[in-house]
Amino acid sequence: MFCSRRQSRAHRADHRSVSTATGYAVKAVPGLAVVVAVTLGATACGSSSGSAASPAPASSAPAAMSALGAHSLPGQTSQTLPAFPAYYDAHKDVVVVSDAFPKSAAMTFHANYAPSLSAVQSASQPAWYIVRGRAAAGQLAVLGSEPGESDYSPLWRTVIVRWNPGVSPRVLTSDNMILSLAQKGELTAAKTSLIVNATVVSTP
Repeated sequence: MFCSRRQSRAHRADHRSVSTATGYAVKAVPGLAVVVAVTLGATACGSSSGSAASPAPASSAPAAMSALGAHSLPGQTSQTLPAFPAYYDAHKDVVVVSDAFPKSAAMTFHANYAPSLSAVQSASQPAWYIVRGRAAAGQLAVLGSEPGESDYSPLWRTVIVRWNPGVSPRVLTSDNMILSLAQKGELTAAKTSLIVNATVVSTP
């Protein structure tokens, strides 16, 4: 069984490898895991040389500070989060996995367990594809969308991909490639009820 495909784009040309998706990328492609620093604050960071940052326009600064509740936040708050590469249409994006449902998915992806994600209609979310079992060296998760696409969402419905017996695995780099190979009987793409919050934080 494989999931239905959303409308494709006009110019379309996936870390423990077998057991968990989050371990796979780190093991298969060492050194590709990166770190994203998330900074919140009412003011922009100054440079290390001590030069002052350009102030926000006077007309927008008060409104922005009010909207963010800046007076109740420290001037600078930073948090380092693990981020990992994933394929989308033959290029690599960078994603941060933060929350998941159900609890088994949170354990698999080393993410927060978020019970409220049970209310998400999985069919309304883009799919990401996790390869289990045999896989080609360098295989990553595959995204079905990215920022800028009309169907992008940081909430993903999880599709598990397995190569069928007798077929030599190759690196899967797009959802179109996965669905085409599924139609040919070379692999199986099975929809699951797992919902994962994995924000794309970098694209080419």
